[in-house]
Amino acid sequence: MKVYFGVNGMGLGHIVRCRILANALSEAGADVLFSTYLDGLDFARRNGLKTVESIPISYWVRPDGSVDLRATTTRSGFSLGLRRLLRQLTREIQHIKRYEPDIVLVDTRLSSLLAARLLGRRAVLIVNQYRIRLLHDKSYPTRGIVERLFLLISRLGWVFFGSLISEMWGLSEKIIIPDFPPPLTISQNNLALPKRHAGKAKFVGPIVDWRVTHDTPTEVLKRTYGFDPDQILVYAAISGPKHEREPLVKKLIPVLTNLSESFNVVVSCGDPAGNKLPRRFGGMYIYEWADNQDDLLHACDMVICRAGQSTILKAMILAKPLILIPTPFQTEQLGNADRARLIGVAVILEQERLSNESLREAVNQILRGRNYFEAASQIASQVSRASATGESIKIIEQIVAGR
Repeated sequence: MKVYFGVNGMGLGHIVRCRILANALSEAGADVLFSTYLDGLDFARRNGLKTVESIPISYWVRPDGSVDLRATTTRSGFSLGLRRLLRQLTREIQHIKRYEPDIVLVDTRLSSLLAARLLGRRAVLIVNQYRIRLLHDKSYPTRGIVERLFLLISRLGWVFFGSLISEMWGLSEKIIIPDFPPPLTISQNNLALPKRHAGKAKFVGPIVDWRVTHDTPTEVLKRTYGFDPDQILVYAAISGPKHEREPLVKKLIPVLTNLSESFNVVVSCGDPAGNKLPRRFGGMYIYEWADNQDDLLHACDMVICRAGQSTILKAMILAKPLILIPTPFQTEQLGNADRARLIGVAVILEQERLSNESLREAVNQILRGRNYFEAASQIASQVSRASATGESIKIIEQIVAGR
């Protein structure tokens, strides 16, 4: 069986979960090829995955990492954005025709899905953000009437294009949702599947490397990495596209330096091209890229991170309370953070409020009440240990077999 992965390359969540599926398929004898770009391409190459490069698609951001609608509209507007999408689609058609896969697995990437269907190839969609929502927060910063006009036009235009993209996702034969089923679905606010597509969808649970749940005691892992097993360990796992990571890294590191005077602190900056060896900075350890992220997540007592779905789900599996710092005005992350807060496992800290005092207050809020630890432990005991990877492979094999 030949499997082609068309993977969204903005950030690492998509490529990481697809690599897990690819490893399982390879072990079963399948031949696998990845198509991706930007961060996804860096990760694939660094990890030795058989990969072809695609045309990158991204958006402009402000200094705080939030979407810059005016710059995106003026520099990458409709005409240029459409041309880039068509170039990516053309490149995907070329790759798929050359590779001749039995099935195309599409992780949140429209061009791969369209290319597969145009070529008559069977396609399965992996997605946790079915309806992509534009900025809706009224506090989104605008400078004058011109930017307010851009925001209004963008919102009106997205009513059409957002609906169109949701309809196009339905071109897939099956839809794999890598999240817990209700009522613990973290991406619930970003799904909103139309009824006509809901029958294709299946919640398989988090596609994670289940070695993250190994039985090594937390205390032993703390000692392994040089931390006092009796002291609280705070793990800052920074992830996402480079332009969203870097503003948080710059703002968070000085604040964590202050926090490290009272707690053990370790940071992963999430740069797939970065140094894998940690360096000491004040009272904490900093990895540019941590190959041992799962160990650090297992060893820590609480997690500080963006509100990307993958890290939240892993933390829930391991009963780790979270301090979430969503990318400003990023609707997917705001929705994820709100769900984690309502479930009872997270405190939300807005990036603009991030300071020595606000972070210490968030840490103390988790430590004082203990309710966050109890909620996290209860949820961890409830979530299914059934393999999302196994369920996904079963769906793929059924599609290839024509069932």
